[in-house]
Amino acid sequence: MDLLIWFFVIIAVSFILWVFVFIVFPLLMGASYEVTSNDKMKKMIQFAKVRGGEKIADLGSGNGKLVIEFAKRGAEAHGYEINPFLVLLSKWKINREGLRGKAFVHWKSFWKEDLGRFDVVLIFQVGYIMGALEKKLKREARKKIRIVSNNWRFPKLKCIKEKDKIYYYEIKKLGI
Repeated sequence: MDLLIWFFVIIAVSFILWVFVFIVFPLLMGASYEVTSNDKMKKMIQFAKVRGGEKIADLGSGNGKLVIEFAKRGAEAHGYEINPFLVLLSKWKINREGLRGKAFVHWKSFWKEDLGRFDVVLIFQVGYIMGALEKKLKREARKKIRIVSNNWRFPKLKCIKEKDKIYYYEIKKLGI
């Protein structure tokens, strides 16, 4: 009987831990975790037109899926993620794929990062931050930045291309 009780305790604790790690913690930190589908990922890659040696940033990189795919295509890929468990998972996957030195996931908020150094910025965020993010990207751009957003539009920036809720934008610094 004691073994059965311990079994249920372990199951309950595991469930509570899973809910905290993947639902409660991300919501408290301001972001929820949702995986980009393979179809949407392919469209994002197609829209970004990444070239070898370019630098990309994935804002809210989750499990590292996009970071890994862009690194495989020759980009220096940086993910920014605030959920430490997803950062660890991403780093493990990057090591497993042999992409150390090409793919990086940083445990920090992208709001504290200078995004102007990137050629491509990938976004799968929530609608209410898009206005502030648009201002940040415009302010920090030092060259042309190609932006691919999954599901969410910028309020003022002109969308250049759209398909299946994948949106492509460019921000050009004056004089470029």
